[in-house]
Amino acid sequence: MVKEATADYALNVPLTQKVAGTAGTMPEIIRHDRLQPTPEPLLTTLIREVQRYLLVDEAVIKHIYHALLAGHVILTGPPGTGKTDLARFIPEILWKSQAQTEQNDENNGNDGDTREFSSKTAYHACIVTATDEWNVRTLISGIAPQSTNGTITYKVQYGYLTSTILKNWYFPSNSPDEWSHLQRTLISAQSSVERGKQQTFRGQWLVIDEFNRAPIDLALGDALTALGGSDMLRVSIEGGSAELPIPFDFRIIGTLNSFDRNYLNQMSEALKRRFSFIEILPPTRAQRAAEQGIVLYKALQRIAHLNDAIRIDEDGIEVWQNNATIARGADGTYTILWEGDQQQAFREAFEMAWRIFEVIRIYRQLGTAQAISLLQHMLIEGIIEGYSTTEQWVTQALDAALCDTIADQLQVLLPDEIEALLLYLTREHSVFGDIYNSLLQQLSPGRLYGQLLSLSNVTNHNGQELLSDGDIERIAAGNDPTITGEKLNQLFHLDQPGVRLPQFTRRMRAFKAERGL
Repeated sequence: MVKEATADYALNVPLTQKVAGTAGTMPEIIRHDRLQPTPEPLLTTLIREVQRYLLVDEAVIKHIYHALLAGHVILTGPPGTGKTDLARFIPEILWKSQAQTEQNDENNGNDGDTREFSSKTAYHACIVTATDEWNVRTLISGIAPQSTNGTITYKVQYGYLTSTILKNWYFPSNSPDEWSHLQRTLISAQSSVERGKQQTFRGQWLVIDEFNRAPIDLALGDALTALGGSDMLRVSIEGGSAELPIPFDFRIIGTLNSFDRNYLNQMSEALKRRFSFIEILPPTRAQRAAEQGIVLYKALQRIAHLNDAIRIDEDGIEVWQNNATIARGADGTYTILWEGDQQQAFREAFEMAWRIFEVIRIYRQLGTAQAISLLQHMLIEGIIEGYSTTEQWVTQALDAALCDTIADQLQVLLPDEIEALLLYLTREHSVFGDIYNSLLQQLSPGRLYGQLLSLSNVTNHNGQELLSDGDIERIAAGNDPTITGEKLNQLFHLDQPGVRLPQFTRRMRAFKAERGL
């Protein structure tokens, strides 16, 4: 239950009241309210703004938004899917309000190109990265050594959570004695969206990146009670402890890498109850064109300093002379326009790289960030070495890039998953189906089900699952598990030419040997 507002927190101060601060500052005092929803159609407009930076479905963004209205959130999923960027951008973008300007009044707020937005109703994200050394002092407070003129003293130091909460409050003397009479105030911070730009925000939230790398239950300590609804955080101070009110609109957003099992610290059920868990997955094959556009755009952007033929004009249109032009539409998606005949070699190599990446994604759900890194490495070698044929781009640049950026992330695959990828890399596509079905028939019931579940994650260009739940149950229950050639063609792109990748194949064989296959 949300705690009701009380006079002790000076919640009824008029919005425009100014309070004299220390050192001549005059902070603006605001009402202490619960987190307010953003009205439509403004919310849809702001979701489009988030999508200008990240390839994430509107439904997923709305899901996170709804969960934040309810409380604290953890974004979980594979690496490279944009979890950290979502945690940074959503508080700052989705709670913006439309600024009142003469131009807005003249257009009655209908001209999307001229509307201006204010960050005074939005929230700045303070990002910290969890480590296995975290404890209560890291997040709440504790005694820490300080050096003054060579003399070591010990004083209470506030942790990340306490410091972030305090930034939302105003109290003249900065003394915990005043914590029962705090006043909500706007804050000033550098924008996460417009890097380097100082903006005014309604408040600040805490983002804990790599949430599962820390012993988080230990680090939160008494904050578990506060996050459970007490709205009061007990903090150690000089000479004892004091209760710090948590703003009603304050949120913690965590990001959790579901693949990083080596660093996974188990979270208690008590902690899990205090967060909503939302899974962020890579784009599907239905979003192939949009993802290819943003991947090529960002990869070229990263290496533009290496080649004068790559440039970005003032409208954000990226041109790779004699190869491709990439433009971003009003909805934020990027479109590749291939040019002339000189680009044919790279374009073919790019399409081959994408097919391999999609096949790898069957077993390892790599994010868009990994695709950008793969293409960046591929482009650097190809441009610097002056590759002009498809074979050079593929057997040298792509092969090396896969080894450098992707291979080590496949070392944790299960034996039958490694075997399936090796079959794809080494066997003629005309016989792949028979050999793959033979592999399925040799698997234990548990691993057969695992293979089928991996295949069921794949969709076609219309967003439809290639293997339905009914298909999985039927195949798993049969005495002769088999997947039709038509479905295998779509899953593994068997209707397209195979690719010779000697270095990458050698790495996969090494993984196979290590697993004793």
